[in-house]
Amino acid sequence: MVAESSVTVGRLVSDAEVFGGREPGAPVRVGVQVSFCLSFHELMGLLLYTPGLSLTYEELEADLEVRESLQYAVLMTDLETLEFNAEKAAKEYREALAGTCQAPRFVRTLAQSVTRVFGVSA
Repeated sequence: MVAESSVTVGRLVSDAEVFGGREPGAPVRVGVQVSFCLSFHELMGLLLYTPGLSLTYEELEADLEVRESLQYAVLMTDLETLEFNAEKAAKEYREALAGTCQAPRFVRTLAQSVTRVFGVSA
């Protein structure tokens, strides 16, 4: 099913940074919500490979941290990179299940978090 519109325009805000937090002197911004669909491996790729994003085991236990990290990752990633990283994440996940990747425990923990927070699995 395809939504009629995947973009919702909200209110104008002053003194706000791009994620909505307070930033005095920032330009006026408009709140925008963009809806799209992500697979398990796309979520894994975003959370594993986005530059500047490094989740800890503790953060993986906090649903809000995982959701906010995804928000950052989506904003920082283009579609070509999304697809490429999803393929890498699928391979990494298969290797984690087999115990042959560099950090199998972390990848399995991330996979559990993705399933818990977003309700999708491999």
